[in-house]
Amino acid sequence: MGILSTWNGDGTSHVPTHPSSGSAPQRPRRARSQARSRALSDLISSQPPTRRGVPIPRRLGLRPVSVAAADFHRSAGFYVRVGIIGLAAVALFGLLALRLWSLQVVRGPHFALAAQRQTYRLVDLPAPRGQIVDAKGRLLAATQGGLAVSVDSAVLGLIDSHGRWWPTHQGRQLLRRLSRLAGVPARTFIERIRHSEFKSPYSSAIVLPRVTRDLGFFLDEHARQFPGIRVVALPERSYPSGSVGSEFLGLLGEIGPAQIAARAYPGVRAGAIVGQSGAEATYDDLLNGGLEKARVVVDARGRPIGPARVIRIPRPASGLQLTVDLRLQHVAQRAIRDGIALARANGHSDSRAGTAIVMSPRDGSIYALASYPTFDQRLAATSPGYLRALLNPNDPRRLLVDRATQGVYPTGSTFKPIVAEAALASGLITPYSTLPCTSTYTVGNHVFRNVEAGINVSLTLPQALSISCDTWFYRLGSEFYYRQEAGHLDMQQWAWRLGAGRKTGFDVPGEVAGLVPTPGWLKRTFKQPWQRIWYEGYSVNLAVGQGQLAITPLQLAVAYSTLANGGTVVQPHVGRAVLNASGQIVQSLKFPPRRHVRLHDVGTIREGLVAGAHSGTSGAVFGNFPVTVAGKTGTAETRLGESDHSWYASWAPAYNPKVVVVVLIEHGGFGAEAAAPAAKEIYSAFFGVKAPKR
Repeated sequence: MGILSTWNGDGTSHVPTHPSSGSAPQRPRRARSQARSRALSDLISSQPPTRRGVPIPRRLGLRPVSVAAADFHRSAGFYVRVGIIGLAAVALFGLLALRLWSLQVVRGPHFALAAQRQTYRLVDLPAPRGQIVDAKGRLLAATQGGLAVSVDSAVLGLIDSHGRWWPTHQGRQLLRRLSRLAGVPARTFIERIRHSEFKSPYSSAIVLPRVTRDLGFFLDEHARQFPGIRVVALPERSYPSGSVGSEFLGLLGEIGPAQIAARAYPGVRAGAIVGQSGAEATYDDLLNGGLEKARVVVDARGRPIGPARVIRIPRPASGLQLTVDLRLQHVAQRAIRDGIALARANGHSDSRAGTAIVMSPRDGSIYALASYPTFDQRLAATSPGYLRALLNPNDPRRLLVDRATQGVYPTGSTFKPIVAEAALASGLITPYSTLPCTSTYTVGNHVFRNVEAGINVSLTLPQALSISCDTWFYRLGSEFYYRQEAGHLDMQQWAWRLGAGRKTGFDVPGEVAGLVPTPGWLKRTFKQPWQRIWYEGYSVNLAVGQGQLAITPLQLAVAYSTLANGGTVVQPHVGRAVLNASGQIVQSLKFPPRRHVRLHDVGTIREGLVAGAHSGTSGAVFGNFPVTVAGKTGTAETRLGESDHSWYASWAPAYNPKVVVVVLIEHGGFGAEAAAPAAKEIYSAFFGVKAPKR
């Protein structure tokens, strides 16, 4: 129990003695409590007056533990501190207000757009391609709307934790029903949906790129029975002029990973349809309409909850006008088939293919370029099965091979004008030189024979070209061999200068370079010592377009154009002009010459070719033709047991050339048997010459 002290009147305190001291008798507990309460009351009532709540002891009374100096609260230091605290508070709230203003006013539109974007995703849709027309404006390739079946993958299935799409039970049932209707396995649909999810997760998956109108109408009428499956319209290539022009128009296809990695199509994104061959590939940057932007609404988990809606349509793609004349193209294709028919009628049953080139010798414009057999680009664009068979590398028909630019052959006697120019330029002969034309010519232990047995006459160059005397050019080949031993490659160099044995710069991809053999090529190609030696017989064979010579028909057409125009090596091309969306020409395409060469006595060569066309080897074909043709037949030997290749290379009119025509009928026999009649058919159409009535 504590000890209670009381105030005395004089400011001293009195402490009662402990009961155990024996100085006062003890009182009852209740009395002691009442006495203590009165003492506390007296103590409180006896406190001195206070100042602002702080007791002020009187005289020597009790003092407080601490006392705040009253003068500080009225001093300048007190108000400075309070002011600093106030300014800090105001500054803090000001910064908060400025930040709030920045977020809501300055950055408000940005965050509003970001929030809005969280509700949709952008997808890419293919846009229509530009049209392709011929030189007269006739439509070769256009774009039309096709029907396709798309699937909403979010309705028919789910994506697992590994990002792989799986159909639900209901989705699998719907795909099986669609499979029975379309005749396509359901697993094909699943693969296409998974590919679409990988390529463009928010766009609808196209499971049937092309459907018949009957199936489209059925699915539209029974839409409630096929939830998540819709019939949509997609742009697709159409060919109003039929299958004509597959040699230079080309195929379309989705851009592949290798093409993206190689940046073959700059600026083109995955999923875009690009030209894979032909003019479609070369001029894809003009014809490609790009991708349309569409918006798909998604939920909080990013799942599509609505159809795609186009929000941005790219500019219309440009069109392309070609130098090709559709009418001449049809004629060239028919002429090849007629040439093959003539060859087979003459006993060459192995003749099944050919090519024809109709070209301007002045600027290299291709009027017609036909290769047979070829593919049907209409079926390639609409039939997946046909396209798969077309791309089969084991197909013996080789329908994708353009024999005009990708087929390499010995040219036979059509190479003789090139050899003649090399001989004139190197000084081996003059326009008046004569060489023997005999039935045989012997080199070492090998006997080279002439087509005409028993002949023995001296001929000039025009005469030798006219009757195509092989032994005359065999002797010229030996002369080239002796010059080659001294380091001069006259035949080969002039073949290269005129455009043979190298790529011509054709604006359609896939052209091959071919081969004009040289001693250096032998050493690079073969390993056995005896194979690396250039024998005299090689030069003799090369002088008549045989041996290891392998050039394309287009290269031969460029060489004849150079002889026809006086020395300008043209660049062959099918592109003519860029068109706007209305079909009007906005830009002409330019193809400057590859080079210029100085020809020597080319008039002598022309004289021989004119004589050959009208009275020589092809006189039976062009003897009465009203237009003067300068042409050369060619009969190129092939492998043992096979018929020779039939060639005809020419230009007309002979003294004012407007067109070069080169025709090859594979295994067609003599040049005058199949190729020359096919060339005459083309010339008749070009110059409007009507066939005489029988």
